[in-house]
Amino acid sequence: MLKVQKVSKNFGATQAVKDLSFSLDKGDIAGLLGPNGAGKTTTMRMITSYYYPSEGQITINGKDTQTDTLETQALIGYLPENNPLYLDMLVVDFLTMSAKLQNVKKSNIENRIKKLANEVGIKDRLLSPINELSKGYKQRVGLAAAMIHDPKLLILDEPTEGLDPNQRKDIHKLIKDISKDKIILVSTHVMQEVKAMCNKVIIINDGKLVTEGSPDKISATQVLKVKIEGSNIEKEIEKILNEKDEKLTITDKKAKIRTFHIHSNRELRPEISKLAAKHDWVIWETEIEDNLEEVFRGLRV
Repeated sequence: MLKVQKVSKNFGATQAVKDLSFSLDKGDIAGLLGPNGAGKTTTMRMITSYYYPSEGQITINGKDTQTDTLETQALIGYLPENNPLYLDMLVVDFLTMSAKLQNVKKSNIENRIKKLANEVGIKDRLLSPINELSKGYKQRVGLAAAMIHDPKLLILDEPTEGLDPNQRKDIHKLIKDISKDKIILVSTHVMQEVKAMCNKVIIINDGKLVTEGSPDKISATQVLKVKIEGSNIEKEIEKILNEKDEKLTITDKKAKIRTFHIHSNRELRPEISKLAAKHDWVIWETEIEDNLEEVFRGLRV
């Protein structure tokens, strides 16, 4: 339903997105994951036609966003990171205004607001001024406004930014509950967001695709994190990495106590312990990490 095909976006001499491709179907909750400045917001703005791609094509339901802009925009609900609410309005008045702006039939507006208020958990706040709501409830109002016209594609930019852990969990559950007949694209730089909500992951960095797939697929390789103090550690550990796709990365090569990430599906802790005893190393910490976390960690190094 959503296809992003070899899309690039240039701002003068700066290329914010570079030859990016991915596709999503109904029922997908996709996490657009990357560090700050990776190109996530630019990508979402191109999908909404706020920007047009410098190169490539984006289609929604087979329609090109550049040649059928109004038609494709009508299929999208968008909640930007700053959640632009009119704080002096009552919740019901804001949602009524949003419905009219989205060309919802006048006869359907009241029922649509009641339905959404129940779905997002604000039915007891409809007569409240928006400025009196908590951050979590404001996010719910923004989400209701984004869905007021029953869009096929829902784009959420950092939807839980600034929320406490309980509010985050509420939003995660809410997003999963409404995903059955929609595509939901969630931009985030928080790993836990992806694991809590998404069945697909799209990781980008420096405007380019790093990897995509299900969280389980990307997490398939185990990562052993070991903090060791000693000499010739890298050389000795590499001697025991003999299986396909096994590799070693180091994040703090100049430190006295260095952190090694060993990508392998074998249990290597006993062998590491034997090497430490043989070479008088001090092992300060060992931890099994999710490879999804390791991929993201590597982007920020």
